[in-house]
Amino acid sequence: MSFNQNMTCPDICPTSRTDRPPESKSEDNNNQDGVPTSACSPYKPGCIQPPEPKVYPPNAPPRYLPQPTDTTSGDFLGMGAIDPWAAGHLDWTPQSGITGVRPVVDKYSMTRYSTRDWRLNNESVLKGRSVNKAKLFETNTKKQLTETFEKMDKKINDSNNELDKRIKECEDWKAKVEKTLEAITDEINILDENRARLKGACRILMLPEAISRECLELRTQRYEPDLVRDDAEQELMREVAIVGEIRRVFMNTLAKVEEQMAMNRAAKATIETDWNDKVVCLKLDKENFNWTLDSNLILYHPAVVRWPENACTLEYWKHYCAESIRNCEEVRKKSEDLRGDLMTAIIKGSQDMKIQADRTNAAFGETIAATEGMCEHLEENLKNNLQTIADLETLIANLVATLSNMNDRNKLATSRLQARNYERANVENCRDNAQYALMAEAKYVKEASQEFSNKLREAETVRADLMIYRGILEKEIACKRKSLYIDKDRCSRIRAHMPTPEEFAAG
Repeated sequence: MSFNQNMTCPDICPTSRTDRPPESKSEDNNNQDGVPTSACSPYKPGCIQPPEPKVYPPNAPPRYLPQPTDTTSGDFLGMGAIDPWAAGHLDWTPQSGITGVRPVVDKYSMTRYSTRDWRLNNESVLKGRSVNKAKLFETNTKKQLTETFEKMDKKINDSNNELDKRIKECEDWKAKVEKTLEAITDEINILDENRARLKGACRILMLPEAISRECLELRTQRYEPDLVRDDAEQELMREVAIVGEIRRVFMNTLAKVEEQMAMNRAAKATIETDWNDKVVCLKLDKENFNWTLDSNLILYHPAVVRWPENACTLEYWKHYCAESIRNCEEVRKKSEDLRGDLMTAIIKGSQDMKIQADRTNAAFGETIAATEGMCEHLEENLKNNLQTIADLETLIANLVATLSNMNDRNKLATSRLQARNYERANVENCRDNAQYALMAEAKYVKEASQEFSNKLREAETVRADLMIYRGILEKEIACKRKSLYIDKDRCSRIRAHMPTPEEFAAG
């Protein structure tokens, strides 16, 4: 009967549609006469209003018959703290053929029907038009069914349109996420290659450091006069210091690269999770879009017409999608900047090494040229010294021969004087001219012999000095040749293996 049909409470009955949009619910909350139902709210003092007189239109039927002011759904009984429906409960469902929720019967009232129902009952008892009522019910029911199915078809079309929009929007975001994912993946690969290149540069850096230290170690083996802190020595020490600074920069950059690599992988994992969620969501939405009333996979699922606990708003979803892409792009941009710093460190470091190596080689060249010039000069001096020694030894031999001849002359003169002084007798032993001549001869020979003896001693002293100087020259030449061997043969040959900037950049 119509009474039972109009007693449905859509806010309580669990079999009613709760997944309809808000405008549909607002329609259901109004009865057929446009009278809004009361909302369920707790009692507040002062909410009771004084009675209002009922106004009936003129020419209205008697009060026991249906009135024009009666609502199609009966009395407006809201579910409130003090309303008749306060203790209402579901005791029967549409599956049993009856619709609606009836107020309970308590000790205060036996009311089960509305005033309109009572008037309708009076009218039906008085008139007894059950057949017309049945036909009217059938007509209204068919009309309601037609309208209901039209609305349901419209709802399905609206849902399909919204699903189609959602699918397109998800596909757009999925394309953006895929682009971002490809970019961060490429960035990770490129950064990994640059990290390997930086590690290779660190390994290559061990070679110039070893060469510089080896050259310093070799130069400590020079002889005493050449153990000087020359330009080559200072450039080698500066080269070692530069290598240490470059290594420090490389290690700091490598630590930053490792940290950035972890950030890149975390960003990639986040964007991959977002991409996977979008793929799953897109697949589900496409399946939902393709489902129809004839699909075999549709089932009745109770208690699904509700928002899940982990559901978010559409605005937050869009914000999350944009924020996820933006965060990933920020990490990628930071990684690109770090890659630029990394390559700058490698290139500039290798160039500094090359410049310093050229400075060191130039200092070595100057030192080697100076040492070679000094060595040639020493060898020339040694050659002259040896020639001088040879000439002096010849002179000494001549002096010895001369002294021997002078001794013979001295013997001759002294023998003559001995004979004339001690063998002539009496007055014959006079100081004649011959005696004076012999005296002068003996005196001159003795003086000349004494002078040349002094010359011989001086020559021996000079020869000894020349021999000492010869030893000094030979020692200096050996020292210079040792230095040339270390600088020109050993150090220069080792320094020929210094890595180039291209080798540093290649890693």
